[in-house]
Amino acid sequence: MLNFRPITLADKALITGYLKQIRPVIVEQSFNTLFPWQQPHAYHFAVFEDWLLLRTTYQGRTSFMPPVGPEAGYSRALDALEVYAAEAGLPLYFSEVTRPYAELLNRLRPEFFQTFSDRNAANYIYNVEDLTNLSGKKYHAQKNMLNSFKRSYPDYSFRALTPELLPLCREQLAFWCEQKNSTQFPTLQQERVAIEQMFRHWQQLDLYGAAIMLGGRVEAFTIAEILNDDTVAILIEKANSDIKGLYSAINQMFLAEYWQDFRFVNRAEDLGLANLRRTKMGYLPCRLEMKYWLLPAGWQKARRQNG
Repeated sequence: MLNFRPITLADKALITGYLKQIRPVIVEQSFNTLFPWQQPHAYHFAVFEDWLLLRTTYQGRTSFMPPVGPEAGYSRALDALEVYAAEAGLPLYFSEVTRPYAELLNRLRPEFFQTFSDRNAANYIYNVEDLTNLSGKKYHAQKNMLNSFKRSYPDYSFRALTPELLPLCREQLAFWCEQKNSTQFPTLQQERVAIEQMFRHWQQLDLYGAAIMLGGRVEAFTIAEILNDDTVAILIEKANSDIKGLYSAINQMFLAEYWQDFRFVNRAEDLGLANLRRTKMGYLPCRLEMKYWLLPAGWQKARRQNG
């Protein structure tokens, strides 16, 4: 039986080595997502022959991510997962599946899966140049917000996120969470735990960041990673929502200062939240990196029979 175990910092080199083989396109294909978000998603991994196997349990549902490794012999990894799932009494659900993997799984297991698109989990991909320059009428609103912030707060300071700044970011994060009463917003509390993990292990993780300060206080910060050779991913972006234009400012300044050599920026998903979707669509993504659920054919019937 496969030996799945929790992802720890000590597994970084091993897991990153596998993930680099596939040229990641979504943030879940990164150790810098799998490790910090360990608590709510219960990410576990196992190695089978030449493949990395990933398992997650979220809100009571256990699923697997597509095996990471060579396409040749891929069916052996699927066979191993199928045996493991049967012995563990689990359905063979696959989540965080990109289109190429959905096509591969369906090709290797014809008529075995039902495939469902997961729009709420789609990653938003933008041109770095567009979000840096904010040129033309299509970005008129965003540019106005940025200019409004600069006019209203001319003494702002934009700084790289160094270990010395992390205590100030942590202090402000705690304040924002208390303001919003994070106990009533479980996803906010989950995000806070993930951010704290990033702060705690900042020098061990491959992360980059920046902050905007006003009067010696961090009012916005952002955390990113290099996802692949032409894409940077924004993993975290937090700002004081009472300061008009601050989100626009941290977004534009960070890309302009550090990421001009990259073509694309991945700004993750919208979680199905209407306001977040409106904002992300307002920045005009060049594409959505869709994700899919693959569930065994007949799973709905089995679910009804099992109560």
